[in-house]
Amino acid sequence: MNEHEEKLIASFIVKSKKSRYRFLLESNDPKRRIEFVNKLNHCRDFDEMYVTWSSKNPRDLGRSERIIAWLRKNGSPNEVYYCGAADDDGKLMPLVKAMHESDYSFGASIISCIPGQLAYYYDEEGERRAILKRKI
Repeated sequence: MNEHEEKLIASFIVKSKKSRYRFLLESNDPKRRIEFVNKLNHCRDFDEMYVTWSSKNPRDLGRSERIIAWLRKNGSPNEVYYCGAADDDGKLMPLVKAMHESDYSFGASIISCIPGQLAYYYDEEGERRAILKRKI
């Protein structure tokens, strides 16, 4: 488990689920990593105090571009950490590429911009998207 994952769990996951998420990521077992990524598909374990849900309008074609702009305005660096159901899981990459991976993968993802302070969540079907933001 790296800093992005550790702080993501510490800052945005509800207390009752933190130990389970840590277990899945600390085990270094690829099956546990897959289980973690699968849990993201319908994640209901975020602390709602730090979540802002995006519109559910599937016709909103400019939503990803607006989210990228918002993330940048709120301090996101160009290089972010991508965690999700794609070959690039667990890698640092440019924000635009990470958003593209989220939009076109067949599973959920989290883009961690500032560890424990700013992230973006995308569910497996793209209907539930959220900004995770917390001041530390």
